[in-house]
Amino acid sequence: MPAIAASTFHQACLVVMVPLLQDVFDLTLSMIGVVVGTGLMATAISLPAWGRVEAYIGALGALRIILSFAVLSVSAIAISFLLVSYALISPLLGLAVLITARVAYSITVPALLPLTQAILARNTQNSSKLLTPIGRLSSMTGLGRLAGNAAVAPLLLLGGAAPLVAPIPVYAVCLFFAFKQSSPATIKRPKSREQKDRFTLPKTALLIGFALQLCLGATYVLLGPLIKDSMQLDSTEATTFASYCLTAAVLSGLVAQLGLLPIFRKHTSIVQITSAMSFTAGLTLLCVAHTLPFIAMSAAIIGASAALLSATNSVYLLKQLPASFKAKGSTTLSCSQFAGLATGSILGGFGGEASLTLTFSFATLIALVFCVGGSGFVISHKPVARPLRPSDI
Repeated sequence: MPAIAASTFHQACLVVMVPLLQDVFDLTLSMIGVVVGTGLMATAISLPAWGRVEAYIGALGALRIILSFAVLSVSAIAISFLLVSYALISPLLGLAVLITARVAYSITVPALLPLTQAILARNTQNSSKLLTPIGRLSSMTGLGRLAGNAAVAPLLLLGGAAPLVAPIPVYAVCLFFAFKQSSPATIKRPKSREQKDRFTLPKTALLIGFALQLCLGATYVLLGPLIKDSMQLDSTEATTFASYCLTAAVLSGLVAQLGLLPIFRKHTSIVQITSAMSFTAGLTLLCVAHTLPFIAMSAAIIGASAALLSATNSVYLLKQLPASFKAKGSTTLSCSQFAGLATGSILGGFGGEASLTLTFSFATLIALVFCVGGSGFVISHKPVARPLRPSDI
């Protein structure tokens, strides 16, 4: 859906604009990490509640709430940037508005993807065919990131706040149609105590999701500063080149999701362990990358590998759960992923001020232990499929 693409477009713009945000709001790299990490941690805390919200008011009602907050919060972020850049308010006041709006955005909009994944999994009868539609849905987020990364440089020609304003019309149109559409009747399904006690979420999948996003959070926050230091560029130039590298990462992820997943949909285990290993290899290359082509190549490897690993990990988790638990499982996995992003952003901010190379090396170690090790554990401990019960349908 367009709103999911707009969400990742906004996220991509903020990541690429890190050097510019530092200049406008007079922030250090560690402060940027705290700002990004605060929003992501708010997402991690709030996501589990959206499964319950969807169960009580329905998917359309939850969508209306999410899109309303999307319009208001993104508008506030753009306005704070404009007011500070034109010296109409102090950077401190602008930063307070930015953080408040960012938290409001973070507790609502990121729930779009897991709720959609849960609905998709609930409506897919054959679990063996789940990998391809999950990959296509994830490609929508990739399209948003691709557009965000590629559009930052030309949009900056229109003004510093243009990339922040761009997703607002998309959210507004989606909100209009959400309120125009009538809500279907929702049926609440009571869960027995036996069901609640019998099913637990696969902890390995949650750990892999956390570690993967931790490494991505640190990497994407530090990509602009890495380019700036390696090539001795100013903030605007570093932002432009970072957008090119992140575009390469997202484009490679889209190719992997739309091209490779349909081909290897029956070999999920092979895709998972291979993508985990190549993700670790991409992080290793960033530790020694000092030229733009080398950095772009490393980012492309990381983007493709992360897209494949994220999709296969989601499928692994959803396959283990009955239909009534899929929304809870999907939102909990997203909670773990956003907690990883928050931790990685803070780690990237503080670690980047000390040493970019050491921070990337630490991220590589985490990927090796948890992504590769966790994927190996998943492959070697495949659960035996249980019979389908009437309560699961």
